[in-house]
Amino acid sequence: MELLTKLGVDWKLLLAQIVNFTILLAVLSLFVYRPLLRVIDERRERIRKAMEDADTIAHEKEEIAKARQEAMRKIDQECGTFLEKAKNDAERLKAEILLAADIEAKNLLTKSREQLRSERAHALQDMQKSLAAAILQMTEKILEREFSPRDQERVLISIERSLPSLLV
Repeated sequence: MELLTKLGVDWKLLLAQIVNFTILLAVLSLFVYRPLLRVIDERRERIRKAMEDADTIAHEKEEIAKARQEAMRKIDQECGTFLEKAKNDAERLKAEILLAADIEAKNLLTKSREQLRSERAHALQDMQKSLAAAILQMTEKILEREFSPRDQERVLISIERSLPSLLV
């Protein structure tokens, strides 16, 4: 202690200053540094959590974008498939309609030909009947002038029998 006195240091005053400094350090540590460090740690934790949340959100955003792209690709494929199916259905329907129209046209042509044949045969029969009647009348008139009534009757019967077979 003498050394301190020789140096001009009052040990009581030094001791009082050390005690005061320790009290000040304890008070500052207890009321300022610890709460300040706790606030800094809490803020650091909030920033870390915010960074993790931002990373999580970015990751989720990427997943949503990938899911959206996949959904759009599937929708495009489905639309393409649907359009291809619609095109094939339209082509098939076109072919069916053309086939039905072709069959209908052939049926109509066949019916028209049959009707034409029938009408031709009917007209031919009418003409044969008219011709036969005209020939018979002319024959009767010729026979009346040339033959006797008995000869006329015999020739007339013979002509009536053979005339239909001759006209066919």
